[in-house]
Amino acid sequence: MKQNYTTSSRKGWISQAALTALLLVGNLAQAQEGSQGNTTIFGGAQMTFFSNHNFVTGGGGAQPGVILTERAAGNFGVLNFAGDNLSSTGASDAGYVDGYVRKYGVGQFVFPVGDNGFVGQFAASADGVMGAYFHADANTAVTSNLFTGTDYAALPAGGPFATSSMGTNVDVVSTVEYWDIDGANATPLTLTWDAGSAIGTLTNSQLNKLTIVGWNGTQWVAIPSKVDTTSVLGGSCDLTAGSITTISPLAPDTYTAYTFASLVLPLPVTLTRFTAAAESRTVVLNWSTTEESNSDRFDIERSNNGKQWGRIASVASQGDSKVLVNYSHVDASPLAGQNFYRLKMVDLDGTFAYSTIRLVEIAAGSGLVPYPNPVVDKILIRDHQLVKQADLHNASGVKVLANQHPSSAGIDVTRLPQGIYVITLTMFDGTISTHKVVITK
Repeated sequence: MKQNYTTSSRKGWISQAALTALLLVGNLAQAQEGSQGNTTIFGGAQMTFFSNHNFVTGGGGAQPGVILTERAAGNFGVLNFAGDNLSSTGASDAGYVDGYVRKYGVGQFVFPVGDNGFVGQFAASADGVMGAYFHADANTAVTSNLFTGTDYAALPAGGPFATSSMGTNVDVVSTVEYWDIDGANATPLTLTWDAGSAIGTLTNSQLNKLTIVGWNGTQWVAIPSKVDTTSVLGGSCDLTAGSITTISPLAPDTYTAYTFASLVLPLPVTLTRFTAAAESRTVVLNWSTTEESNSDRFDIERSNNGKQWGRIASVASQGDSKVLVNYSHVDASPLAGQNFYRLKMVDLDGTFAYSTIRLVEIAAGSGLVPYPNPVVDKILIRDHQLVKQADLHNASGVKVLANQHPSSAGIDVTRLPQGIYVITLTMFDGTISTHKVVITK
């Protein structure tokens, strides 16, 4: 909620806050008896910590666990941290500030905010930043009012925030959570996530697509951001936990609300053509680009159902180009039946995009018919590389040749008497086909 908070001076404010904190602590015992939180800060009140705080052990007039503050617009309570380089530790789903936290002082501070049993911390460095976490769908912007047992109206002021209203290059906006962060001084902003944030689902498991977005009054717009090498909460960043920080400082008041979104990544190449066509028992793939920038390679992926894909080859790309470049690849062992193909265009930094999908159908058994027929000396199989073994039975069903491994030289039958035989071909993909052949002398 973008409101102005005035203080005559930082020193004067701290003196006033100290008195407010002492008065408030005296009234906390009764509040702690209810179910609203271990410590409660009512509407219009403030509580201030002048040193570090641990949500596991408590201290400074607050009990361990949840500190509940009133969220109602124009009448909210605030927990202040006043001092340079303070820290708040031990925050978890069982211990956090359910409401607004403000920091006074310099140094990065991780705001221990949460909502209704879910911690959702963020970080900022500038003096005077204040914020709260909402574990709610921004489309409704409604969270529970633990003071009344009902729901607040949409918060912060200006909500709800339609996730279908998106700015340039924003693909999907989170409906899990959002933050109200306020302040006039420019600062880097950092948002954190855990498994409940569903970042994998949001980004289709592509962490490089993650960004911070801000609500500008009409839509969610992308704020240049980068996933941190090491999370502000410790540990490496992955799809289940981590943090992301704005590339440049900004005044939190710039946007009404903040959350996560997935970006539409630019293609590493401009693909102008991609075709797939059957030729004999092979599939020939051709594609062309007219522009490449930091492109690394093309992974050729194939599927028999359009759902499960596997890489069958990689082709190095030109890298950087502004002219027409043609590429090709031959799939020498396509599947019997449907063959779906797509290109995975991979950039040097690991970002990638997919081409459209092409379908080629290969008739079952095509290219596996033995020849010549009748045969005098050797049975030949055009696509012998697909055959794991060949067995030959005579007219009485007796196996006369077993576990043959066909090659381009064929299967020698010169020692067999003339007559009618059945050859059984077992392919590497597990399919089996049988064919009648006649041996003559």
